[in-house]
Amino acid sequence: MSDSYWSDIWKGVERVNFDVNKPPYTWNMYEHLLKDYDLKGKKVLEFGCGTGINSTIMVARGARMVFFDSSKSALELVRKNLERLSLDAELVHGDVFDSDFNGEFDLVHSEGLVEHFLEPRRQEIVDIHARAAKKGGEVLIIVPHRKCAPYRIGKYIATKTGTWLYGNEYPYTKKELKERMRRAGLRPGNIIGGETLFSLFFMFSPIAMLSSRLVRLGLTQPMSKNISRLNYNNYVANKWGRNIGCVGRKL
Repeated sequence: MSDSYWSDIWKGVERVNFDVNKPPYTWNMYEHLLKDYDLKGKKVLEFGCGTGINSTIMVARGARMVFFDSSKSALELVRKNLERLSLDAELVHGDVFDSDFNGEFDLVHSEGLVEHFLEPRRQEIVDIHARAAKKGGEVLIIVPHRKCAPYRIGKYIATKTGTWLYGNEYPYTKKELKERMRRAGLRPGNIIGGETLFSLFFMFSPIAMLSSRLVRLGLTQPMSKNISRLNYNNYVANKWGRNIGCVGRKL
């Protein structure tokens, strides 16, 4: 998928506003995965940052952040939000497969990136995450879950009707994600699932994705603690949630 393809998407959501003190629902997955991880002073890299919402929250919590994306429109969106919030970070434009980070970061993460690739790059993209992390550092990866029926059905319908926004996606199982992290030299921790309730809205993807306003709301909507408990890291979420995530430590 080209830079121009993603630029068109990010231009459509260029007015993304959010409150770092009342984080959008997507931050819930990070909270469950990172638990008590102290971001203050940590050097953090996000590959394929897109809107950069979750990494911007990390900056607000003290991380020294590098946003990396192949889309200049995405990085411009990040820049505007950093300025709005009076935050500083480094923005890097480039192709992830040409990146040369090596053992520099305490935490490397991505969401909605590695599932866009098939072999041989399916393993390579995970290897690149691991290479960028310090020895003993953490790699966090979040991907769509192959066993989430509403997501798979909604994506299929949206693709057939020409309304799917997010390009080719090849979702993961827990087994595959853990195995690829191990091959990359990481020790994966527990894998969790999330967005159980949100997955139901994917049944309406052909309608929702026609509206940039609905897409923006989907990116920035906060979530109450009660809804979060229903949505993340419980039996149903771990079995059939829309996404799965894992943190691995570099050996």
